[in-house]
Amino acid sequence: MQLSEFLARFHIQQPSNDVGFPIQMRNIAKQSAVLVPLVNVSGEIHLLLCKRPDYLKHHPGQICFPGGKFEDSDANLLTTALRETFEEIGIEVDDNHVIGDMDSYWTLTGFEIKPYIALLPEKPNLLLATNEVASAFYLPLSQLIDQKNWQDIQFTRQFSAYTLTGFQTEYGLLWGATAQIIRNLIKHLN
Repeated sequence: MQLSEFLARFHIQQPSNDVGFPIQMRNIAKQSAVLVPLVNVSGEIHLLLCKRPDYLKHHPGQICFPGGKFEDSDANLLTTALRETFEEIGIEVDDNHVIGDMDSYWTLTGFEIKPYIALLPEKPNLLLATNEVASAFYLPLSQLIDQKNWQDIQFTRQFSAYTLTGFQTEYGLLWGATAQIIRNLIKHLN
């Protein structure tokens, strides 16, 4: 997808409120925020994603966006997303590059994740915090838009069965909250 097409579609439509989790989960969620970095690579939009180290206690080896928990020193959730992006991958994203946000996503682990969309004009120089990020990589938005590239994944958590949709990358399976945020972005564009 080209930059001009993305911008036209993103600004015309509003994101949906279909987050798929009961209202009672929303009232007890811990607040967090992520940055969804869209990077212009040779005229085509790519998403910048991270892979967490395998040794972490929470979400080991998972593919994610840069982001994390709201801290008392953060002015708001956008500040959280920008701070965490700098801490995790070493890039300072200017407020002018943030082009919007999407509805919050509630996880099964008790987090409310607020995604902010940033458009970066070129690939940034990354400085990974290796205690939080094992690697970072780019995926073309056009591959993510193609529904044939997604697969349903069944799993059980606390004796309940769930079906989530995932996307296989060379770094592992993109699934869970990150996959749902991407799928919501794609719905927003269609």
